[in-house]
Amino acid sequence: MKFLEKVPSTVTYLDSPASDVCTCLPLSGIHQELWQGHAEKSDQTIEVTPATPEMHCSLRSQLENYFPRSTPLSILLLHISQLEHIHMTPKSAILHRRNRYHVSASLQEQILSNIRRTIRSSDHILVHPGASIAIILPDVDQEGSQALLQRVYHSINLLQPETVIPPLKRETDITLGIGSYPKPGASQEELLYHTGFITSRIILRPAVTTQFHATGSIGLVEVNLYHRNQNEENDSFVAARNNGIPFMQLPARLPSRLKHLIPYTLACELRCAPVGRDHNRLTVAMAFPTDTQAIDRLRSTTGMTIFPVACEAKMLDGLLEHSW
Repeated sequence: MKFLEKVPSTVTYLDSPASDVCTCLPLSGIHQELWQGHAEKSDQTIEVTPATPEMHCSLRSQLENYFPRSTPLSILLLHISQLEHIHMTPKSAILHRRNRYHVSASLQEQILSNIRRTIRSSDHILVHPGASIAIILPDVDQEGSQALLQRVYHSINLLQPETVIPPLKRETDITLGIGSYPKPGASQEELLYHTGFITSRIILRPAVTTQFHATGSIGLVEVNLYHRNQNEENDSFVAARNNGIPFMQLPARLPSRLKHLIPYTLACELRCAPVGRDHNRLTVAMAFPTDTQAIDRLRSTTGMTIFPVACEAKMLDGLLEHSW
């Protein structure tokens, strides 16, 4: 099988992208019975971490370079898929199955970018664009692999549906499996078998979108008067929707780790609140998310890239009632 090498040299990309529809299978034939059981379920609950057929071949081929060996080796496998969105009535819900699709290469690359920060330069990454990521970890035993898994899990969790570019439109399911040699996998096939079990799962759901009535009034946003009138708020919200700015359901309280990122006086003045952070990118819920001057002030004050999101005005006012 032909590979395309890209920088860094420890990352190997398969030549051809994965097909749109996810037809991935378990790494080990031992999992086939579990997988067939999964296929018969209406909710399509995945019990093992699958991979594309191309990833099967490339991973087994790469492992030939590492075996036989007398030192430990671990494999981390990730599978990324998106669930089809189906509008179902209560009566029809049990009659439908949600198909799975592979993701865009850009989304996979954003996930991979976070993962790279947690692993060594000597680790070998195999990537099938849009679907599977496998990381071969030489000299990493079972204990070390579990510690790495936690770091990878938390690094991916830093991503938020609103800050992914472009924002997510479908529910995204990321499954992670990890296996180690020589224990518990005493052979290459057993190593792949243990790698196939789901160890962790991350589900990214799109932001809740607002519903607009035919009259043009806003249905999900209860607008309060502040220092701008109701018409201005309605106009701003419609402008945010028309410009593709996502809507975010706000939490009841802001996490303490975010509060200090925007001074409270400035948050009240601009009527905004920090609601998420991905390294140097700050997600800010704003009553007026199309206000470029306010965004520039936030960028200048925080020194971070600002990702504005629309929100329910009443919830935002509730957050601003509590000083920090």
